[in-house]
Amino acid sequence: MFRTALLAVALLGTTIHAFAQDVPDYSGTYLGSGEGDLTLELNRIEDDRYGISIETVVPIENDMPGCAGGIDGEMLLSEGGGNFFVENEMYDPESDSPMFSERYCEIGIIFNEDGTVTTEERDGCLEYHGASCGFSGNLTHANAAG
Repeated sequence: MFRTALLAVALLGTTIHAFAQDVPDYSGTYLGSGEGDLTLELNRIEDDRYGISIETVVPIENDMPGCAGGIDGEMLLSEGGGNFFVENEMYDPESDSPMFSERYCEIGIIFNEDGTVTTEERDGCLEYHGASCGFSGNLTHANAAG
């Protein structure tokens, strides 16, 4: 009985370790556009945990105001992507302002079959960029873009 349990634990550990190695490494710089010119940086920390940085820029053109912003942190990624959450420092549950009423900034990261990445700003991110830009868009790995 003890040997069976020991064997099961050993096999489970091997399976988990093999699974962690099977997840692709998404590290790198991704460039694209959507609600601004977007840059996404992903750096694998270990297994499925990544450091993430997203920047958006809308340049000043023809007397129109520009816009810029950025956010960074850590997230878990799977083969399909993941959700990135950052707690809003100025969160106020009683505020009527969309800038302060959302507890988290949430951005979905989606790895598409064609190798591109889609970012979807979902809620609460206005604190991290101006009103004329955002974090949603389509991006390509910098090595494939050029």
